[in-house]
Amino acid sequence: MKNTNNICIWKDNEECNKCSIKGKLICHFHRKYLFSFIGLFVVFAITAFIGVIISGYGWFLLGWVSFWLFFFEIWEIRILCSHCPYYAEEGRVLHCIANYSSLKIWKYHPEPMNTSEKIQLIIGFIMLVGYPLIFLILDSQFIFLIISIMEIFIFFSFLLIKRCNKCVNFSCPLNRVKKEFIDTFLEKNPVMRKVWEESGYKVL
Repeated sequence: MKNTNNICIWKDNEECNKCSIKGKLICHFHRKYLFSFIGLFVVFAITAFIGVIISGYGWFLLGWVSFWLFFFEIWEIRILCSHCPYYAEEGRVLHCIANYSSLKIWKYHPEPMNTSEKIQLIIGFIMLVGYPLIFLILDSQFIFLIISIMEIFIFFSFLLIKRCNKCVNFSCPLNRVKKEFIDTFLEKNPVMRKVWEESGYKVL
């Protein structure tokens, strides 16, 4: 067993074959999910990098990269990732479809995200995508600005349509998994179910 919280996604795959919601959720790591996530973000990042450099504010990109490291490796890991079943795996490195290879410096939190964490996540996302846009506006790089905004829209639309409706981090504010699937998942994971119900969630 790979986790002390007895999370089902880290059990033997034979149990998955008997699962009534098999295929309804992204319960296991696959490279295609990771590459699509990274790929779409990188396309936006490259466009923004080029635009900011052309605008003459290139040195400020160091601040953006620094924020990436802080957000993805420290802040987001605590407020979002530590609540995810993927985080329950034993070991110090996260193996998931988004923040793959990040260090798990926080303990696993099987309970759902609270309101403060959800607000922080939204603020973090705004800061993450909004930082380079400021410099594109300052230098009137409107072509790069429009392209960047379109890429941001495509990125989040892709997540909402193709990933968030199957993601096992159910309390994320972007999550779109059906309640019936969440309930079934919680029934299979008593540790999660207990703290979710203590937080006010009702399993039907």
